[in-house]
Amino acid sequence: MDVLIRADASATIGSGHITRTLTLARSLRDAGAAVAFVTRRHAGNLIDLCRDSGFETMALEIVTGPPSAEPPPAHAAWLGSSWQEDANATVAAIVQRATRPAWLIVDHYALDERWEQALRPEVERIMVIDDLADRRHDCDLLLDQNLVDDADERYRDKVSETCAMMLGPRYALLQPVYAELHERVAVRAGPIRRVLVWFGGGDGAGLPQRALRAFLDLNRPDVACDLVVATEDPVLDALAHGHRNVRVHRRLPSLAQLMVDAQLAVGAAGATSWERMCLGLPAIVVTLGDNQVAIARTLQRGGYARWLGAVDAVSDDDLRHALREALDHEANSRSSRLGWSTVDGRGVWRVRAALLLGEATPLALRRAAWADGDLLLEWANDPETRRRSLGRALIAPQEHQQWLAARIGSDDCLLLVCETADGVPLGTVRFERSKDAWQLSYGVGSAYRRRGLARRMVELAIVELVRARGPCQITARVMADNARSHSVFRQLGFEVNAADDPMIEYRRAFAARAS
Repeated sequence: MDVLIRADASATIGSGHITRTLTLARSLRDAGAAVAFVTRRHAGNLIDLCRDSGFETMALEIVTGPPSAEPPPAHAAWLGSSWQEDANATVAAIVQRATRPAWLIVDHYALDERWEQALRPEVERIMVIDDLADRRHDCDLLLDQNLVDDADERYRDKVSETCAMMLGPRYALLQPVYAELHERVAVRAGPIRRVLVWFGGGDGAGLPQRALRAFLDLNRPDVACDLVVATEDPVLDALAHGHRNVRVHRRLPSLAQLMVDAQLAVGAAGATSWERMCLGLPAIVVTLGDNQVAIARTLQRGGYARWLGAVDAVSDDDLRHALREALDHEANSRSSRLGWSTVDGRGVWRVRAALLLGEATPLALRRAAWADGDLLLEWANDPETRRRSLGRALIAPQEHQQWLAARIGSDDCLLLVCETADGVPLGTVRFERSKDAWQLSYGVGSAYRRRGLARRMVELAIVELVRARGPCQITARVMADNARSHSVFRQLGFEVNAADDPMIEYRRAFAARAS
């Protein structure tokens, strides 16, 4: 499989778009995909990092010209050209490589559906990584890894109904080390002895210097401070000089170990939030741009972090007071536990599975467990699932817990989860005993639909039911307008047994060996 990524980094944009797409690119490469980057030569670009990571990288030059007659995207100034010129240059890069990408992955606030439509004839599928939900997209898969209120509603009128969605930090593109450490890190408790400061790959609007001054003003030699910056900063070095409890780090490949060692973080409310939460690290955050406000508001409301406000409204006294208050108390165990339980660090595997899923993808079945409860509820409440169900109201968490408790381990129910060989859940199949037959129902996760998975998943599940319970009759009830499910059951040899508007019932007998 060939994958092309269009993303940029700069002093204005920061490093986050390239950092997270590099994480995804490495994971795809590990699975056998060929991955290349198209990125522009902004001041502060990460072209060398992409190339040093072993990826073919095509660099676009900055292009100045007359403004477009069409309304530009909100962050058009971050592109370094018109969107039309950028689209033409990206098409030229594809032609130069002489390979039609199976996926084009776009991670850029300055590009919208017009650019994507221009690239559509050159690629098989398009994936968009977005955080803002402020423009329309023409894509097959959309990833927004942010924890924000009403995540399902933000893209309602901005993508097509057939676009698969991966929403929330469950899909955060974190380096694999975070998933590994997630299983071993302890919930923070006791006195704070180490603070981590990191405001991202841009200059952080001078916040690294301001945060260090605030820390030094507190005169706490019993507390160590790890301050991470992306570039040389003589003023920062001068401030840190002579303070044995302050260490300045540059160009680190990962923040993971520093996060494990710390009991408090001070930083921005961007993508690093999910790394901190994965490792249970409480944080004080400042928003560096409008794109971080919705995230910060949700982090504050949910108890995941303390939000001081926007960078231009947060004073040095605010920083100093927040640090003093935190250091005068023990580590925030509640915030640590909440973050750890929300982000498990396996998002990159989930996204990779969505990109690589095909007819040849090996599948495995296992019995559902109590730990699957949240995921099963998410699938059950997916908007498309509810539209295809007779009962369309959202299922409440307490109702779902009672339902699950009655079925796990029951002789009258076989509840299965289908997953990839590396353990990424893709969907579920359920059999419930009903009079003289087993009633079958299934669901596929939003990101994995329309990829030929349903028929294979149901077929494997039927084999498992017959193996476990012997010869049987199986029925399935399908909404009349659910064409894909009708196709699945017809392909598997089911015949219409009854039609009771708006449902059609299928039925088939299976002998000792299902086929």
